[in-house]
Amino acid sequence: MTATFDGAGIEWDGVEWVSLTYVDVFGLGHSVTLPAARFATAVERGEPIDGSTVEGRARRLETDMLLVPDPTTLVRTGDGLARVACNVVNLNGSPFAADPRRILQGVVEAGAVASDWTAAPELEFFLLDADGGPVDRGGYLQEVEGLGIAVVRAAAARMGACGIDVAACHLETGPGQYEIDLAPQPALPLADSLILAKQLVREVAAEHGLRATFMARPWAGEPGSGLHLHQRSARLLDPDGKLTDDGGRYVAGQLTHARGLSALAAPNVNSYKRLHSGHEAPGAVVWAQSNRGALVRVSAYRGEGASIEYRGADPSANPYLLIAGLLVAGAHGIEADLELPPPLEEDLQGFDPAADSVRFEPLPRDLDQALDALLADDVLVDALDGQLLSRLMDGRRAEADTYRGYVTAWERARYLDEP
Repeated sequence: MTATFDGAGIEWDGVEWVSLTYVDVFGLGHSVTLPAARFATAVERGEPIDGSTVEGRARRLETDMLLVPDPTTLVRTGDGLARVACNVVNLNGSPFAADPRRILQGVVEAGAVASDWTAAPELEFFLLDADGGPVDRGGYLQEVEGLGIAVVRAAAARMGACGIDVAACHLETGPGQYEIDLAPQPALPLADSLILAKQLVREVAAEHGLRATFMARPWAGEPGSGLHLHQRSARLLDPDGKLTDDGGRYVAGQLTHARGLSALAAPNVNSYKRLHSGHEAPGAVVWAQSNRGALVRVSAYRGEGASIEYRGADPSANPYLLIAGLLVAGAHGIEADLELPPPLEEDLQGFDPAADSVRFEPLPRDLDQALDALLADDVLVDALDGQLLSRLMDGRRAEADTYRGYVTAWERARYLDEP
């Protein structure tokens, strides 16, 4: 339920506390909780915080900043609590350049693509039991009742109570894997909703003694979790659901910048265990209509169901930066009049590019390659503030470097007894 705010307080009986929430450059949530009576002051003057928390794992020196709540995002979350999304600003009220939410706001305000752009996300995740294993072993779209699907429905219902329109939920392919589909939303409300949706899934799972994970690929030999975004706009798709000329250029832009986008869409070491892992996980810069392993898929649906589906993201992505990157890449395709290459409908696992007229470029194979590609992409770099980009690079490079020095069970099993 979305709140109303009259400038003096929250118009709900029984609300005692309000959590002022924001995310760091890696998309991890943070909050400061205030008595409800202090909310109006926070809207008017801001709430002091240590702004270095926005830097996440790349945190350096403490920096005095302010949280400014966006009252349009105010929702009641139950048990006397409410929640609101915030921007991070400097003490003089100017935007903090490294705030991911502000980055997306800037892209939207710049008119990077059609004003009617919306996207509907497919949010995939796993539910784990107390021992850390999958809660069940269902199958894709199976009609199976149990604790897992009951928790998913409860989480979806709580999302609806918080103003997030849920289109559907169902079992996914992997053991203990589920999907919640959200209705289409504009860019900034969509990013806000994804942050809240993930938090609600975690909370409901914990209430039932389970653990929800949005890790890209928790187990070898099993599918990974994606965050597919079905993008829609009258400028990009005609009434029959076919790509317009600008729609073709928009897709061409997302393909042109695909390697750099990977650093925003598949943001950590584990993300690359999902990519290249199966026939439905994208591994190459191609688009198609029926090939579910393509990076971008233009659906065969017509009318309102038509969409441009970006399949390269996983749920660990920072939604503000991911959506900003997709909009900037697509807008560049339109502005530069980029030509859309032919679609590739073949399964890439058995495809030989040397023997076919269609050529394709692979997506990055690991996090370092993705970060290098992002730094080499002037269009994406210009859309991200240098301070944010620096912190993002520092944190992710350190993560990749730590991983390179880590000895896995696979290595011990393979090499321990070798002469």
